[in-house]
Amino acid sequence: SVGGGRSASPPQAGGGGIIDGKQFFREARKQLSYEAFNDFLTSIKKLNNQQQSRDETLDEARRIFGPELDGLYRDFEQLLNRHAV
Repeated sequence: SVGGGRSASPPQAGGGGIIDGKQFFREARKQLSYEAFNDFLTSIKKLNNQQQSRDETLDEARRIFGPELDGLYRDFEQLLNRHAV
């Protein structure tokens, strides 16, 4: 069998497993308000355009997610670390 019979279900957001980018954004969109999600996307665009640093982007994400969405913040930090040069 393909995959050795292991479950193909993705890890849950905030669960400490490796999270995929598309899955992360779906989860963030679901949990953040419309305005907060747009602020988050703006922050990522600034990072991609070298208008702000990785640390500034993480600070902004921490502010947007707040303590109640700390798991989502940690998933984002993991994604950034995985794509860091």
